[in-house]
Amino acid sequence: MNGESGYGGVPIGEFLVVCAAMNELANMVELGVVPLGVGKTNVAMHLPAALRANPAARAVLLYGVAGAFPDRHRSTPAPVRNGALCVVGSDRFGDEGVETPTGFQDLKQLHLGDTGPFPANPRMAQQVAALLGAPIVRGVTVSTCSGTEASSQRMQRRSGADIETMEGAAVAYVCRQLEVPLLQIRAISNWTGDRGRGEWNLGVAIELVQRAVRRLLRGKG
Repeated sequence: MNGESGYGGVPIGEFLVVCAAMNELANMVELGVVPLGVGKTNVAMHLPAALRANPAARAVLLYGVAGAFPDRHRSTPAPVRNGALCVVGSDRFGDEGVETPTGFQDLKQLHLGDTGPFPANPRMAQQVAALLGAPIVRGVTVSTCSGTEASSQRMQRRSGADIETMEGAAVAYVCRQLEVPLLQIRAISNWTGDRGRGEWNLGVAIELVQRAVRRLLRGKG
């Protein structure tokens, strides 16, 4: 892979590479990765500023870790397993709305806003999924992660998602508003639900996704 290579028609050097948490940034500073901070508010504040500061950026590469909904909370087997890579094909907001006696209503149902799903760039997603041998999955973005069996099962049924993060849909929304294509890569650090059953492997997942990003950016000067 040379310096002119890229994904979805965008050269490698024209991607703005971002992550959320500082532990995801460790050992990646030399690649010019921009840490946004954890959560949707940090994304709303820092991603537009980062794009303004990098006017040559024509696409965004978001990487990080995620929780995956386990088989016991799904009607079909999870397409990505704990400790594996995935490419996020679409992401949506999972808890923007109101709980009512008849169930949850999101902002779209309330006619107050758009909750997605927001697609990643399909050409980029397919190209990178093939390169990494990783599945393309559906994401849901939350402010409160699913740390109990009941909350995990509810969120999976409500969203139809495969993985859960705290930033993905916010990054996708900003990219859509600014007409910048998005590529999102995640490594699964745990199963959602009862945290005692999560089989946590945060360090391994961070190393795995960082290694994947380095592979993708190998041609970046």
